[in-house]
Amino acid sequence: MCMQATCPTCSKTSWRGCGSHIPSVFASIPEDKWCTCEPRTEVGGKQYPPMAKMNFGLPTWMTGWMGGASENATSGGGGGAQGEGK
Repeated sequence: MCMQATCPTCSKTSWRGCGSHIPSVFASIPEDKWCTCEPRTEVGGKQYPPMAKMNFGLPTWMTGWMGGASENATSGGGGGAQGEGK
């Protein structure tokens, strides 16, 4: 089942779910409120916004655990006790 969702990039209406019910999600939403991100999803010859990405809202110090660490975070160059005296 598909449901309405908010795009974390543009903050407009997108969708999340199986992809089989996209037209029903957008049936009552004006097109100017639809997510404008790319790539679009085509269903029945009509273009719809892409599925909304999950936004977990992780604190930046946790992104290293999820595979998104910056060079500073992995090299200890972020300041603090490890970074002092270099």
